[in-house]
Amino acid sequence: MTSDDLGLVPGARILVAERHEPATRPISDYLEAIGHTVLVARDGEEALKRIRRDDPELAILDVGIPRLNAYQLCERGKNHPTTRGIPVMMLVSSSGQDEKLRGLEVGAEDFLTRPVNKLELLARVKSLIRVKRLNDQVETTENVIFGLARMVENKVSQASSDSERMSEYARRLGQALGLTEEDLEILRKGALLHDIGKIAVREEVLLKSGKLTAEEYNEIKLHPEVGERICGPLRCADLVLPIIRHHQERWDGKGYPDGLRGEQIPLLARILSIADAYDAMLSPRPYRPPLSPEQAEENLRMGAGSQWDPHLVHLFLAVIRERQPAAVA
Repeated sequence: MTSDDLGLVPGARILVAERHEPATRPISDYLEAIGHTVLVARDGEEALKRIRRDDPELAILDVGIPRLNAYQLCERGKNHPTTRGIPVMMLVSSSGQDEKLRGLEVGAEDFLTRPVNKLELLARVKSLIRVKRLNDQVETTENVIFGLARMVENKVSQASSDSERMSEYARRLGQALGLTEEDLEILRKGALLHDIGKIAVREEVLLKSGKLTAEEYNEIKLHPEVGERICGPLRCADLVLPIIRHHQERWDGKGYPDGLRGEQIPLLARILSIADAYDAMLSPRPYRPPLSPEQAEENLRMGAGSQWDPHLVHLFLAVIRERQPAAVA
C-alpha cells in the first residue's frame, strides 16, 4: 500500500487536537505527507475555536487534551447545527474500552488506539472524509431541491406560505391518528415537496384562469412522477417519495398516476391529500377566489368516500373544529 492509495484529491482540512509528546511522531506529520492541511490545537478551547473558524472536514481528538476535554468538545460540536456534520475520531489508550463507550455516547464516529499505526490512521481518515464529502454533496442537492419546491410554490400560489399551513393541517391529522414524530416529519417534508414536479408544467397552464383542455390536464397529471424523479436523491427518499407520487390518487381509484384505490394508497399520501385540498380551497387561485372554511369543509364531506378516505375526512373535520375559535354570542 502506497501513500497514493491513502490520499485524497483534493486534500482535506483536518483538525488534530493532541497532547504534545516529543517521543511520538506527531499525527500531523503523517497527514501532511499525503497532502492534507492540518490544523493543530493543543487544548480543547483552542480546538473549539478552530472548528468554528476553519470548518475542518475531520476532527481528530486525543482524549487526554486539557481545558475542554475531548468528550466535552465532541458533544458541543455534535449539538451545534453548523458543526454537527464534522466527523470525530478519538485517540484512546490501548485499554480504553471505557473511553470508547464514553466517546460513542457523545457522538464520536471512530476511534484509534495508541500507539498509532500509520497505515490504519491514514485508511480511517480517508474513509471518514469520503463519507463526509458524500454527505455534503447530498446536503447541497437537497438544498437545491427544496429551493426548487419553494420556487414552484411561489409561482402557483398568491399566498407564499401554503406549504407551511398545509404541513400544519397534515400534522394535526397525523397527531390525531397517533403517528410517530418520524412520520410527522416525513409529512412535513412531503408538504414542502409534493408539487415540485410542476416545475415541468408550462406557466401558462399552471396560471390559466379558465378550464384546462384535455392536453393541458394531461400535462398537469405528469407532475407527481416528475416530482418523484426530482426527489430521488434525497436521503429520506424511501419515505417521502410515496407521498410525492401518490398525493393525487383518489379513494375511488380515479386518481393518478397509478389509479390506486382505498387503502392501496399510502397512509401519509392520503393524509396529505386532504390537507392539500383543504388548504387549496382556502387559498386564492387564478381561476377562483378563496372559499370560506364552511364551504371547504362541505366540499370535503361531499368528497369523502370518493375522492378522499372517509375515515380521515371525518377525523380531519373534527380536528379542524377543535382548533376553531368559539363563536361570540
